[in-house]
Amino acid sequence: MDDEADTLSNLCADLVSLRRLEPGLTYLFRDTRPGSWTPVRELYHRAGQPEAGVKPQLAAAWLPSPGGPDYAVVLFFDDETKWSLTADYNVARLLGHRLQSQDVAAAG
Repeated sequence: MDDEADTLSNLCADLVSLRRLEPGLTYLFRDTRPGSWTPVRELYHRAGQPEAGVKPQLAAAWLPSPGGPDYAVVLFFDDETKWSLTADYNVARLLGHRLQSQDVAAAG
């Protein structure tokens, strides 16, 4: 893996694993539609973290998990390099409730 791919992996892994970045994910799940791309810079900004090191082309989206309503699949994609990563995320823990069909519809 090259340095750029390592950096992208670390930025995205941090976003789905560090509690200090959870406000960014809360924004992603509550205020964006499933499948709608959001700049990762925006998620870092929403979390009150410096986004200077985040490429403008790096984006994130989410989809309801086929495994059940407690989880969502977070997709990361860098359009410049075509690099991608997915993560399974426990949305029920973050939001305090399971994803319901009305939550998915309300985001849309």
